[in-house]
Amino acid sequence: MSRRIQLREREQSYERHVLFAVELLDAVTLLRVREGVDVIAQGLKSNPIVNSSGLFVWLAGDLAQLEKITIEPGTLPYQRVEIEKTEVAQKKLTTIELSPRPDYSFAGGVTALRGTLIEEPAPRHRDPVRDAFVNLQWLDQDGNWKDAPTISRTENSGDFAAVLRFAPTDAPKLDSGAFTVRLCARRGTLAPRVSTDLKMLQGHISEPATFSQDPNDLVFAWDQMHL
Repeated sequence: MSRRIQLREREQSYERHVLFAVELLDAVTLLRVREGVDVIAQGLKSNPIVNSSGLFVWLAGDLAQLEKITIEPGTLPYQRVEIEKTEVAQKKLTTIELSPRPDYSFAGGVTALRGTLIEEPAPRHRDPVRDAFVNLQWLDQDGNWKDAPTISRTENSGDFAAVLRFAPTDAPKLDSGAFTVRLCARRGTLAPRVSTDLKMLQGHISEPATFSQDPNDLVFAWDQMHL
């Protein structure tokens, strides 16, 4: 027995036109961050939605009115981020890594350095260097210095947390299980400076208590760093 099938006109599906989207990643774990942060597109009237994949998506607005993107981390242990319009205007998806603050709770297996950047090594007047960009550089097996991909900023206190994340193809020069790093700091229009060499173990957090009880350990003075 045959059955007659009635064809109906398909309903037109709802099509969303994405203006642009922002992906937030924890710079330490590379996991997406979707809650607890405010992502603000200054100049646009619309707010983003968070889709099922965890992306912050804008569906409406005039991209010409966009001024910049601001990420406010609230109580989460990430640093505030500002992204200029030129970084998002030419692409649909912009990925932003959120750098850790000094109070970030690092899990086991992470390689990072907590320290403080000050102006000069005066024993009494330790003026902090604020809002400087810092990152670790590491020495590879061929004797070349490589930049860690994560860039952090110093807090008002001069404190910072710098993370070192190796790619599978990276090959640091090892010495009794330790590798050589140095701190690189940039501020304003001044030329970047680097610290003296330090030895770190992969998968460990280096902080003053790691080296000794001396409070001056891992305190870096801008005036003593090299060009």
